[in-house]
Amino acid sequence: MKHLVAIITVLGVVLSAGADTPEAPTCAEGQAVSFEDLAASHKAILFGDYHGTREMPAAFADAVAQAAAGGRRVLVALEYPPEWQADLDAVMAAPDELAALDAFSMHHTKDGRTSDAMRNMLLQLRALKLAGADIHVVAADSRRYRTDADKAAVAALDLPESVDRTLSVWDLDLALHTKAACEAVDCDLILMFAGNFHTGLATRPSQVIDPLTGEATSYRAATAGFVLKKFTPVASVMLVHRGGLAHNRVAGKLAIREELPTAPDFVEEDGIYYCTGPDSITHMFSVGLVGPSEDTLAPAFEDR
Repeated sequence: MKHLVAIITVLGVVLSAGADTPEAPTCAEGQAVSFEDLAASHKAILFGDYHGTREMPAAFADAVAQAAAGGRRVLVALEYPPEWQADLDAVMAAPDELAALDAFSMHHTKDGRTSDAMRNMLLQLRALKLAGADIHVVAADSRRYRTDADKAAVAALDLPESVDRTLSVWDLDLALHTKAACEAVDCDLILMFAGNFHTGLATRPSQVIDPLTGEATSYRAATAGFVLKKFTPVASVMLVHRGGLAHNRVAGKLAIREELPTAPDFVEEDGIYYCTGPDSITHMFSVGLVGPSEDTLAPAFEDR
């Protein structure tokens, strides 16, 4: 297939809400575009991850390298709580890779966000910074103990009445922390790496499960992408694959599981950004076959 690359006008965009916020261009389903097209026409590119693979964190690190190579100041927003920021900073400033891994070795999640592949991604980001890339890596998720400023920022958001602000708080904080971090460093481009539930550009149904009773509560969630889109043009890139294995949750525990392909037919080649047409996911990018990545630094007694 001869790829048709979209011709997109460069937009001067800022992170401010209002009627004058420029709309991101759209393209037809199956149309191939370059990373530079995306970066030229969006202030934020959100990469939707499926936790527990080796290939998706590596693909995101490659995208950060591409963004930084263009001379941009890049805000890298990760799905970690702000309480981890000092340790992320220590990773980026560590004198060697062993010290960098040690600076983050105490952190573990039970969903794949601290897998070995994610730790390797942090090492790749550190290497970019050491090479002179103007990147700022931030822990942008919700705090365990939210501040009054967090609560006030969420309360000020103009959201549909159908959205449950309380149960959507992780997404709302993720978006607002990312926005504030970009403004603090005057970033040229936001690149976010988070679970693909959070990176779509529309509200969506969700559920929360009570761990004691198993009872499910349904609600309408405002995703981080939906909130960021209120302030600036956003591309939502779903990372897809050709099948394989992932280290993910199976029957409530982390385990290796077989994955069926998620790349649709119009995603003809790996390593290419394809438009999805007018949708809450604007683009797809296939990482090919996937393999599992565990958190080998997690204590043996933890539920892995």
